[in-house]
Amino acid sequence: MGISVLIITVKDDDVAAINTALRDAGHAAHCVRVQNPGDLKNAIAKHPPKLILLFAEADSPELKQIVKIRGSSGISTPILLVNNNIDEANIVTAMKNGARDVISLLNIERLQAVAGRELKTYKLENTLEKVLVSASQYKQELHSLKQLTIDAIADIQEGIIVNANPAWLALFGFPQDTDLTGYPIMDLCTKSDRPTLKSGLADCQKSKSTDSKLNIKCLRQDSSKLPLALNLENIEYDDDPAIRILVSPEQTPEELPEDLIEQAIQHDQKTGFFNRSHFLKIAGKRLERTPTGGVRVVAYIRPDKFSEALDDVGLIGTEVIITQISQILQEFTQSNDIYGRFGGTIFTVVLERGTMSDVEAWAEQLLKTINDTVFEYENRSAIITCTVGICEIDSTNTSIIKLLEDAEHACKAGRKAGGNRIQLSKSNSAAKEIGQDDTIWIPRIRKALMNNRLRLKHQPIGGLNEDINDTYDTLVRMLDKEGNTILPGEFMPVAERTGLSKNIDRWIIGASMSFCNSNKVRLVFIRLSADSILDETLPTWIQKQAEHAKVIPSKLCFEVAEDIAVKHLRPTQKLAEALHKNGFKFAVEHFGKTDASNRIFTHIPMDYMKIDGSLMQALHKNTEAQNKIKTYARQAKEKGIRTIAERVQDADTMAILWRLNISYMQGNYLQNQEIIIEGTSRSSAAKTPLRMADAI
Repeated sequence: MGISVLIITVKDDDVAAINTALRDAGHAAHCVRVQNPGDLKNAIAKHPPKLILLFAEADSPELKQIVKIRGSSGISTPILLVNNNIDEANIVTAMKNGARDVISLLNIERLQAVAGRELKTYKLENTLEKVLVSASQYKQELHSLKQLTIDAIADIQEGIIVNANPAWLALFGFPQDTDLTGYPIMDLCTKSDRPTLKSGLADCQKSKSTDSKLNIKCLRQDSSKLPLALNLENIEYDDDPAIRILVSPEQTPEELPEDLIEQAIQHDQKTGFFNRSHFLKIAGKRLERTPTGGVRVVAYIRPDKFSEALDDVGLIGTEVIITQISQILQEFTQSNDIYGRFGGTIFTVVLERGTMSDVEAWAEQLLKTINDTVFEYENRSAIITCTVGICEIDSTNTSIIKLLEDAEHACKAGRKAGGNRIQLSKSNSAAKEIGQDDTIWIPRIRKALMNNRLRLKHQPIGGLNEDINDTYDTLVRMLDKEGNTILPGEFMPVAERTGLSKNIDRWIIGASMSFCNSNKVRLVFIRLSADSILDETLPTWIQKQAEHAKVIPSKLCFEVAEDIAVKHLRPTQKLAEALHKNGFKFAVEHFGKTDASNRIFTHIPMDYMKIDGSLMQALHKNTEAQNKIKTYARQAKEKGIRTIAERVQDADTMAILWRLNISYMQGNYLQNQEIIIEGTSRSSAAKTPLRMADAI
């Protein structure tokens, strides 16, 4: 569990230095900056601290004020004064005024030693007090637990199992000597029910209720599915909040016959995916909804030369191989995906991802995993490759039948070309070219600018290894005459070809400044097009606009895509330097997308590095991408650059990024989520719910 540390200072750098020092000393610090002493009481309520640090003088009134606020809050958390003047007289003055000691950023080793001593002392004092006050409560709990020995019990902290009893091990098929400490609870749940379990854990934690119950399908160690009724209750484990999950034998839900019949009608019995008719029904309904962003595609997946596998493993063996392929596909699913077994050896998928690059990265990793797998049946084996036909869905084509036909034609073309490849639909590309006819779109874009029919969407950026709040990535939408939303993929390519992107950029910059003035904002990211990079008047124009709007420059971070920066290296460098000179921030997005990343890293002064979202696709299966991201994180940290992972779609990816030392993340997973990390240590959870914010 993270150690909450409140730091009263006006400088973000002070928080970063303390956070680094404590983590280097082995403390899982969760540092929160408090702007001034007046905000301390609210901060204590939101983040109950185990240590309070104040940057001030020993005889300052702020120290006395903080001691008073601490007392009125009913806590005894130690207070350390941070001051570069450490001598006997200064320490005595500080201790008389209520501090436990004085530390300095000039002597990190002493800072770590004093902080460690105070944390240990506070924990011992706190533990002793709780033991004395709650002795009868623990005695009653022990008695209750003795009565529940037949129940399966697991204690969870931030999505991680910290304790499990023998009945739990037996229920899930683990050997009795297995230590499940550190095991992600989500790994014991089917992917389709993970959102339900996440929401249940979050609701239980927020409401402090003791009678929450969830009916979900769990996974035993042998991958068999087990429907269970989970009872959730809030407890404390090692002095930190936790959630206890209990399963009684009589609580296992019995599925009604009609439920079993419905499942049999809707699902393929071998793979568990939707059968053809139900896939068409569900996918058709999905396409009726307008996406909020990103891209949608239909993928048509078919093994190559499957008749050879029939010779290798026999008729029964081929059906086993189909099941094994479906299990590989399940490893690549995300919560919004729709998978179907369309018949025979054919699988169909409706995917929603950030960009087409993400879709292709997903397909590449899928094909690589299938190609690297030796499929076995009894004593025989086979090597299988597949071809994936992909058809992008746009506003001009939402017929699932037509989309599947286009994807099937693409797959057939790929198989004829040798197989083991990704093939994009040609008919889809042609339709897209027609839809992007410049003569149609230019007047639409101009009218949208003149009639103020552009809108901003702000996607939150969340913390991984560093805390961050009220920070957003800026997205743009256009409204047609009827008020329908048009995504940037339909109009921005035309704007970039015809010189209108610079006008859109300036509209976004002005609207973003208005957003900063009317909302609680720490930082907003604004992307710039190639035309804006080449516009030498832009830095001066931005400065004048900020002065007129009375916006603090450090709240705006301008970002440029890596491929644009590579093509226009010197203009990008000059722009970044000019913006920095005026107090604005600068970032490079889609970092790692080209082969020239090192040149960008060397020559472009940046505050943030946004690592390309295509590297996040199926990250758990891609060690090469993990190593690349780890290298970027290390290099960025050496230069004081914060890293942001783009287009994070699921908790598994989030957990890996935390282990790779990425600072922050953005993507669909942060929207409308209460985040509970599944695959990290107990010190790594983002507890703030993040929502999409609109601005006009």
